[in-house]
Parts: sequence; structure tokens; C-alpha cells
Amino acid sequence: MKNNKFSDVGITKFAMLLVSACCLQPTAWAAMNEPFVRYTVQSKDTLQGLTRTLLQKPSQWPQVAKLNGLKNANLIYPGQIIDVPKSLINLSSQPRIALSGKVISVEGDVKIGGQAAQVGAAVPEGARLQTGPNSSAVVQLADGSRMQLMPKTLAEVTRQHGYALRDPASSASTTWFSGAIRLVEGVLDTLAEKKANRITPLEVTTPTSVVGVRGTQFRVAYEDPASGTARTEVIEGKVRSDNSAQKVGAEVGGGFGAAFKPADREVKVVPLLPALALAQLPAQVVRTGAASASAVANAAWTVGTLPGAAGYRAQFATDAQFAQIRGDFKSASPAINVSALSNGSYYARVRGIDPAGIEGFDAVKLVEIKSNLVWPSEIAIGAAASYTPEGLLLKVYSQSPDKPQQLTVQVASDAAFTQAMQSVPLAANATALLANIPVGQRSYVRFTSSAPGQQGASATFIMDVPGNWGTTVLGMAQALQPVR
Repeated sequence: MKNNKFSDVGITKFAMLLVSACCLQPTAWAAMNEPFVRYTVQSKDTLQGLTRTLLQKPSQWPQVAKLNGLKNANLIYPGQIIDVPKSLINLSSQPRIALSGKVISVEGDVKIGGQAAQVGAAVPEGARLQTGPNSSAVVQLADGSRMQLMPKTLAEVTRQHGYALRDPASSASTTWFSGAIRLVEGVLDTLAEKKANRITPLEVTTPTSVVGVRGTQFRVAYEDPASGTARTEVIEGKVRSDNSAQKVGAEVGGGFGAAFKPADREVKVVPLLPALALAQLPAQVVRTGAASASAVANAAWTVGTLPGAAGYRAQFATDAQFAQIRGDFKSASPAINVSALSNGSYYARVRGIDPAGIEGFDAVKLVEIKSNLVWPSEIAIGAAASYTPEGLLLKVYSQSPDKPQQLTVQVASDAAFTQAMQSVPLAANATALLANIPVGQRSYVRFTSSAPGQQGASATFIMDVPGNWGTTVLGMAQALQPVR
């Protein structure tokens, strides 16, 4: 058998290193609960060769010897089991394995390498991903971690490979993951897999910052390339956030965040703003102020005031996991303009933004955007329909100075109104309840002005009421359609 002593290293120098290692406090690996790579010594191994191929530096051997409780650090023997902290493993001597992630969800304009992204598409090392306005995507990396690209985000998978570290004494082989994402612009919302075998921390880098990740949920943002401002917000767990320009950094734990610019000489870690109370979030947004049938009516989701907030961010999605985001809005006030969204029901989340730009915890609520304004221009009124358990609630209103003071609203099952179902007088800027409106079929509604000088002016509309309206449908996408 070969000589397993450390013959090529001076005994005196090695002994001094060993004494130094024995005097160390308990290792940082134990405190961090860092995973180990287990190695079984083979008959062909020498101490010199093992430390060169297994460790980044031969001088790290005394630390490993102390960690394993070796009685004689100058001697190894076949069958001996050695646990090595993964942060000390010499990766350059280990075989590398190409790994790939995949696209989990796509909403709107999402591209991989300039081509439209599809669910299930591979995301290899080097992939470049981009989302357009009001678009988002969820990507799962090879270690199981998921990252969501928020609207107007550009990111690159700069590293995604593995190392098969095999115990020679068995047939088992464990793949250890090494991954990094470069955020060029935008926001990444990341859920790092806690149980992943990572040989290096999962990293998210920006031109300004480096974030080293353990198992955690966090956001990294780089939305202002002109100023180089980057920020990190940790919802759960802990990350290491560094200002790469200043070579300074800090640990950021769950419930805290940090924002900095390239010129900042320190990383200030501050508590995240708390979530708004659900009672402060309206469940409905009613459009107002459209000037014509073709205009987009204003819609503002006015949430409660959050102490310490300099602004608010709201995101609207069609799913509870917010994988399919339809709208991403920022506002300096609690009145958040969501006019760009179409009518319907959404999962909405809102968070406060502190004066440094750090975003806080989310409050989530199911919100309906409604009112579906239709304007009969001939008689200068607007109409909106909504459901109640008693029937169809019709509201008409107008800001026009020549609005009619009195209207008649008729409902029929045919366009000629020969089969009238009901006729209701209605003043402008008032409401009327239309009972017994049939669901699952078409009806017709006619507004007729009975004001002096406007006698006989009328407008007719088609009204389609879904069969499940009032049970599973919260509102109508378009209650009234003009008859052409």
C-alpha cells in the first residue's frame, strides 16, 4: 500500500497549522449547519493528493481534520470516512454536469433568447429571459428553486450546472447544484428551494449588487439603471446582500430589506413595512368618468393609508399564486390607477413602499373591477348594470348640462319591443331595479327621453345575462351592447 503520510509538506509547518486549527473556536460550518460532502479514503489515496484534489487549498486540511476529530491529522488510511464542508471542495477538479430549468408559467409577452416562450420550454445555462409590460413568467431552476420575472424584466441564467460528487466506497452519486442569475433590469421574486444540494450559494446579481441566497423567499430589484439603485427584500429566511462597487455588504434576514447605490459606503438594513389590513382593501372598483362609449372609464383602487409609506405597488393576477400577472402599478398615493385593466375578477396584492424605495409585505384580496359604462349619446346619459340577488340594478347618470331629467327604461325579449317585459320610469343620476330578468338568454333595453324638447329621443341596447350570473359570475364583462 502507498505511503499515506503528508510527505511533501514540511512536518514542522504542518504541525504549526494543526496547532493553530486546534485552537480555533467551533467552526462556522457547524454554526451555519452547512452540508458536508462525504468521502471514503481509498487505498490509492495519499494525503498530499487527496488535499490537492478534494480541497481548494492544502492548508485547509487541519480544519477538516479537526472537524472530523482525527487523532492523527498526519495520517489517513483506507476506509476512513472524511466529511468536508462543501464550501471547501475544489470544484475545478470535479466533473461538471450541464443542467437545465424549465418555464412553469407564461403570461403576456415573454421571450427566451428573443423567441416567444412556451410553458415547458427548457431554460439552460446562458438563457436570456425578458417580459414585456403587464407580462410575467415563472421559471424553475434545476435545483427546484423558482423565480418569477415581473413585468418589464430582463434576466440571464449565467450559471446552471452541477457536480457529481461520488463516494468511491458506494455506487451512490449526489449532484450538487451551482447557479446564478443576472438581473439586467426589473424585479425578480424568488423562492429558493430549502433542501437543495448547492455546492455554491444561489446568486442573484445586478450591475450594483450581489445577493447570495440560502433557502428563502425574497425579491431583488434593479428598476433604475440610470442611478444604479438596487434593492433586496427578504420575506422569509436570510440572504447576503453586497454592494459590489464598494465591497461592502450585510446579512438581510426575513422581514428586512436593503437598498443602495454604487456610491453608498454601507448597506442599511431596515424593517419591511407591514401589510395593509384586509379591511383597508376594497373588494370592488367601479369605473367612473367616461366621456363616450369608446373612452376608457377611470378605475381607481383606493386602499387605506399605511404609516411610513411614500408610495404603493399593486399587482393584479388571474391566479392566487400570482404567476399570471395582468397589471403592475405604482402610485404615490393610496388611490392606485387600474384603468388599463379590463373588467373582471382578479387576485390583487398591494404593498407599501418606504422613502428609500424598499417594498414591504403584501396584502392580498379578491377584487372585482366593474361598471361597464355604455353611453347612449342621443340622450346624453351613461348606464351601468350590476347584479343583486333581487335582480338587475340599473344605474343611469350624466354630467352633461343637457341631460334628460326623466327617462323611461323598457325591457323586451325582441328587438322590436313587441314582447315587452317591463317599463320603468327613471330619473337621470338614479337607479332602478329590473326584476325577473331572464338569465342565459338575450334581452333588449331601450332608454327613451321624456324630458321637454327631447320627447322621443331613444337608444336601444342588447343585454346578454350569463346563465350562471350571480352564482359563479361576479359581474358582466359587458352588460349592455349598443344595437347597430
